[in-house]
Order: sequence, then structure tokens, then C-alpha cells
Amino acid sequence: MDRNRRLLISILAVLVLSAIIAIVDISISMKPGDKKLIQVKKPEMGPGVGIVRIEGPISLSSNTGYLGVITGAEAIVKRLDDLQKNRNIRAIVVRINSPGGTVGATQEIFQKIWKIRKKKNIPVVASMGEIAASGGYYTAAACSRIMANHGTITGSIGVIAMSPNMKRLFDKLGIRMNVIKSGRYKDILASYRDLSTEERRILQDMIDSSYKKFLKDVALGRNMNQSDIAKYADGRVMNGITALDYKLIDGIGTFEDAIDSARELADLSEDSPVYDDVRTPFQQVLMSMQGFFRGRSVLEKNINYGESQILEYRYIP
Repeated sequence: MDRNRRLLISILAVLVLSAIIAIVDISISMKPGDKKLIQVKKPEMGPGVGIVRIEGPISLSSNTGYLGVITGAEAIVKRLDDLQKNRNIRAIVVRINSPGGTVGATQEIFQKIWKIRKKKNIPVVASMGEIAASGGYYTAAACSRIMANHGTITGSIGVIAMSPNMKRLFDKLGIRMNVIKSGRYKDILASYRDLSTEERRILQDMIDSSYKKFLKDVALGRNMNQSDIAKYADGRVMNGITALDYKLIDGIGTFEDAIDSARELADLSEDSPVYDDVRTPFQQVLMSMQGFFRGRSVLEKNINYGESQILEYRYIP
């Protein structure tokens, strides 16, 4: 069986699976005994709270796939942009369940939230889930108010870059790398050799610069002095109650509590609508299939990027 035929069969299999899931997705929205094919839910109307979700490691990679689904920081920024343009949105809740991620992607989300909070005068409340550490906390710091659960893992304020040193293993196996480069630092952090003192200094300067930016933005968002934040910005993780003691968050509460808090800040009624960013099972499958059509494994999102040559605001246990 040639390659083209295998590819065609794979695509047909995916389409069949998509059709099955679509049917299941429609069926769960039908009322028992209803003769109509689809039960259409009446849309919520009027001033309310918009929800933005930050799930998993934060990265900037968000190219639109063949299925038209975008992910990553670009999708989060777009969601925020759509909400700020919606006249019904009077407040926003950012639900965070993330260990952080790459420096650039995290900074873009922070800047977008900050602009909405300041220029659009829309209150933004952060709701921390299981974990909102490092870059996850960075994004929360841009919000008007931060709430976490008692056991939420947060903190981990800092920057990290790492790469495995396999020189001894290469030497033991007799492996030698042929390297042709344009400059002495072009293969910095290469796994097949030791890191030189000068290379370590260059990387440390980058780390320090990104760390200063982290402290500056957190101090800006929290309206605190950098010196007060620096006391706890040594990479340590903490639970929600400790973060409250350190004034890194504003209160202990659930996701629903955060929504109520957003309503309060926006002077909304207790029963004002919530505009969530919830995807149906069918849409979730489409997002998973996007990696397939781009020629990458759907498990790619689980790769530990902490071992790549990238500076990250990320908690890596």
C-alpha cells in the first residue's frame, strides 16, 4: 500500500470519526421524546461576564490549521479582543490552570489583559484552578483582582532555561558531532558539549533581563513595590493561602466566587449572564485533529519544552 493510499484512508477514517462524534454531540443536546432533530438553546442576552480560559503550558505557537482552529497565546488574545468589543461584556474572568510557558507568549497575554483593564475600563478577575504558577501567575498579575483556591499551586516567580548535557554519554559511545557554524556561540546549549563560562554569562544575562521584566510587570499589576515582591520571587511555589498572606492574591474562592466578584466590580446583578468559552466534544476533537493535519502528533502538546533551548516563565517540578 503506497503512501498516498494510506494517507487517504487515514483522512477518511478521521472524517468518519468526526461524523460519529457530531451525531453524538447533537444527540446530547436533544430533549427526551422531542421530535425535533436539534434542541436549540436560547442564547443568553444582556450585560454579563465573559470567560477566558488559559489551560496547560503557554506557548505562542498558534498557526491556524486546515480545520480553522487556532490555539496558544494567539487564541487567548483573540478571545480577549472579541470580549472587549462585545457591548454585553462588562467584566471578564480569566480562568487559569497553567504552569506557565514561554516568555514571549506570556508577556503578550499580560499586555492584552492590562490594556483591557486600563484603557477599556473593564474589570478583569483571575480565577486560579489547580495550578497558576510562574507564567500562569504572571498573566494573573495583570488582572484587577486575583482569586485562588486554598490548595492552588502558585508562585514560582522566575525564569528558567535548561538543556541536557550528554557529553559523557557521547564520549562513552564514541559519538562525535560535525558542526559547521557561523559564530562561536551558534550552538550554545548544545547537548553534545559542556557549556563555557562565557556562554553561561550570556544566558544568565538573558535570564536576569526576563526576570526583571517579570518583577516589574507583577509590581505594576499588583500595585506593589518590586522590593516587596522580590522577597518571594525566588522560584518558590506556594499554595493559595500562603499567596494571600504574601499579598500575591486578593482572596480565596472558587471559580463561581470569581464570577460573583467580577459582577460586583462591574455593578452587575447576581443573575447576569455568563458568556463562557466552552467547546463541544466535537469541537475538542477538531482541535486535537489539527495536529494530525499539520503532520504532528496530537500528543505534541505533552512534550516537555523545559528541556529545549527556550527561556520560560514556567514551573517545572
